[in-house]
Amino acid sequence: MKYPVLAALAVAVASLHAADEAKPATPAAVPSPAAQPKMLTPEQQKQAFYLQGFFLAGQTPLPQITSQLELSDEELDQVIAGMRAAVKGEQPKVKPDDALIAGAEKFFAERVAGKSKRWATQNEAFLAKVDADKDVVKSPSGLRYKIVTPGTDPKPVATSTVKCRYTGKLVDGKVFDSTANRGNEPAEFGLGQVIPAWTEGVQKIGKGGKILIYAPAALGYGKEGQGPIPGESVLEFEVELVEFK
Repeated sequence: MKYPVLAALAVAVASLHAADEAKPATPAAVPSPAAQPKMLTPEQQKQAFYLQGFFLAGQTPLPQITSQLELSDEELDQVIAGMRAAVKGEQPKVKPDDALIAGAEKFFAERVAGKSKRWATQNEAFLAKVDADKDVVKSPSGLRYKIVTPGTDPKPVATSTVKCRYTGKLVDGKVFDSTANRGNEPAEFGLGQVIPAWTEGVQKIGKGGKILIYAPAALGYGKEGQGPIPGESVLEFEVELVEFK
């Protein structure tokens, strides 16, 4: 049984090696004994702790909070300092009195509201530019898309399992997810298990097809957002359908 604090690292390592483990052995291959892991060097031990922190933080709301509040490096250092004290069982160096808590709530709310207002303006300008493109189709759901390469028939349906290469961007051009960052191996998932923009958009192309999907927030991650994606975000996806079943 693994200790809970190692769960995030174990899951991450397992996913990184999943593709290699799935490769079938050749008929002549003889199973070899499982290799025993080598003792880590002091530098590798540091790397192991770094990865532990990376994957643990990625499974918390911290990335989303950092995005919503637009934390500077100095502000993030203060957040991490507070976390360090908490995980070590120390008492906070700052007294959390009512005045400070109330002021902090107001300060954070105003910062989030300010970003939301600016973000809404950027989203509207982005969609206006997309709508001005005569090659972009707008569906009744509000989805915008442009077929780059139609692919072959037949096309997937909402219950299909697909393999795709893709890149997802925010309206400011920031890439929040891409298979290119994972060896460009296609990702596999059910079309009924993803955001509505994907469920609808990927059905427009066949195997080998490529499509640009422009997803309003209602067809993406909505008001709340997710991870590095702020709430109310319009999203742009470049998608290649490698295969489906």
